[in-house]
Amino acid sequence: MSRLLIAVAIAAAVSLVAALLKRGNAAQVVSVRRNALPTRVPAIEVGLDAGPAIIVFTESSCNSCQTAVRLVRGPAGAGIPVADIEYGAEPALHKKFAIDTVPTTLVVDGEGNVLAGWTGRVDLGEFTSALAEVVQSDSD
Repeated sequence: MSRLLIAVAIAAAVSLVAALLKRGNAAQVVSVRRNALPTRVPAIEVGLDAGPAIIVFTESSCNSCQTAVRLVRGPAGAGIPVADIEYGAEPALHKKFAIDTVPTTLVVDGEGNVLAGWTGRVDLGEFTSALAEVVQSDSD
C-alpha cells in the first residue's frame, strides 16, 4: 500500500512540475498592428523638400521593396519627388510613422496628408489616380 501512495505522490509531483513548466513557457499574447498606414507624413520629415511626394518604406533584403521603388521612380511616378526610407538606414523613421510592413508606399500632398497608400504591391490604377489628385491639388 505504501508503494502505491509513493507512486501516486511521485506522479502528482511530476504532473505539477510539468504544468508549471508549460505555464512558464506559454507564449504571451501580443497585439500586432499589421498593414496599417500612417495618416500624415510630411515630405520634409523624410528628407525631401516640402510639397507633394511619394514615400516608400523599404528594407534592403526585400525584393518587393525594390520593385515598388522602381515603379514609383519610373514613368509611373510622374516626376514627383520620391523618398526611399530603408529600414537599416532609417529605423527611427519607420518607428516614428509606425511602419511594420515593407514595402509601404504612400502618396502625400503638400501638407503631408496621406492621399493613398499600399502595403506590399502597389495597385497601378489607384496609384495613377492618387498622382492625378496630387498634381491637381498642387496646381490649385
